[in-house]
Amino acid sequence: MLKKCSFFLRIIIFFVILSFLIIETNYILTPKKYYEDAWPTTSTYKGFYQMQKNTVDVLFFGSSHAAACFNPQEIYNNCGIRSYNLACEQQSILVSYYWLKEAIKYQSPKIVILDTYMMFEFNQSEALNTSEPCTRMAIDAMKFSKVKYEAIKAICDNDKQQNLESYIFKNIRFHTRWTDLTEQDFTFKNLETHYELKGFAPLYRKGYKVENDYQPYFNYDTSVLSEPVPLMREYLDKIKKLCDENNIKLILVKTPTLRFDTSKHNYLTRYAKNNGIDFLDFNIKEIYDACDFVYPKDMNDNEHSNIWGAKKISLYLADILKKQYGIGSGDYCEQWADTDEYYQRILADYNLKYITDLHDYITALNQDRYTILISTQSDMLFCINDAVKKEFSRLGLDLNAKQNDSYYAAITDYDTVQQSGSKLLKYSGSTRKKLENFTIVSGGFNAGAQSSIKIGDTEYGKNLDGVNIVVYSQETRKVIDSVVYDGKLHR
Repeated sequence: MLKKCSFFLRIIIFFVILSFLIIETNYILTPKKYYEDAWPTTSTYKGFYQMQKNTVDVLFFGSSHAAACFNPQEIYNNCGIRSYNLACEQQSILVSYYWLKEAIKYQSPKIVILDTYMMFEFNQSEALNTSEPCTRMAIDAMKFSKVKYEAIKAICDNDKQQNLESYIFKNIRFHTRWTDLTEQDFTFKNLETHYELKGFAPLYRKGYKVENDYQPYFNYDTSVLSEPVPLMREYLDKIKKLCDENNIKLILVKTPTLRFDTSKHNYLTRYAKNNGIDFLDFNIKEIYDACDFVYPKDMNDNEHSNIWGAKKISLYLADILKKQYGIGSGDYCEQWADTDEYYQRILADYNLKYITDLHDYITALNQDRYTILISTQSDMLFCINDAVKKEFSRLGLDLNAKQNDSYYAAITDYDTVQQSGSKLLKYSGSTRKKLENFTIVSGGFNAGAQSSIKIGDTEYGKNLDGVNIVVYSQETRKVIDSVVYDGKLHR
């Protein structure tokens, strides 16, 4: 009898271990996007589950347009409104519906705000109007439950290219990722503790390839209508019904973009009126002007607002939520108050990219979270004088080189090194607790007049005559600036 019990116990232990290994392997193979990515989908959803129950008053949904535009920290800081942004890259209305259904298991929002960009044709080659990887990543991050099963079934019913098994046994879909695995695939437990921005995906460019002919809508034909994708209309109806059943106010919005037009606006205006829903289109001149929005300055590109434009939109919306809907008590809440310091550091990182004065730049660089890599090319003395040396001395650097010399420096989380000389200089080091490797090459005028600053295998240096500087954030694990100083700062 004891032998039989021991045998069955070993079998049970074997299958428990096997199950654990399968689950862990599946998750390691699953693509993930955390806070160091422009669209941190995984961080957004994993972070949501860590919010205290029934503390979120406003939920945002939608595509990357919404993820980049609605900033919960600014909304809380200015109006005391507790919100979370559940938008993500290419989020179809179907995905919005199931994530709303999942969210109300944990929170009791008073307001749901849905960006409507994905109502209309975005990707006609995809059954769900969005790419399969983006749809899958949003659903993969959801806890397994009846809602997740319903979402997967709806996805597979509408997209015959997808199947239920691949959502459960993810190695079926991602078995070829073995050779593409990175550090984040193995350190996900630590990465999933970072959700300070609560789904907000800040962008830093100002008017990158923005078309100058954008004009907010004014005196337009209200009779022309664009028809939505039928499946998206079906799931918008479901969202409306779900909100009604849970006593949630639904607000439709559209953020500023050239990828929208008055015919789409007209359809949504009519839909909203017929269904008793408010619709705020930030492309309407009256609203656009009220936000003090300036398209070339406040857009990252033609589709997404940057962090500064997002603040304008978020504060305008927060004011409406407070005055017209009575949302926001202004009471202290540690989940938002405690993350403001992190948000301010992100804002400082983004502002760094636009500093042009050397003194202000060195002042901003003097932060422990930064790794600073420097390589000079040709003869750096043409742009270095005593005043410049004094500025760099605040970082602990002397820029002590002779005419035509090579020079490099590295300020990391554990050391500061610098060297000059007449020959070609090369230095290899690491940062972020020695997890991120870098190489620096500096060649003075007589050593080939060359420069290189690589982190991993990627070249980040400007590699121009003068003092090349690359700034890496150990906190967000990415390069936040690359400049060359040749008497002035150039990017």
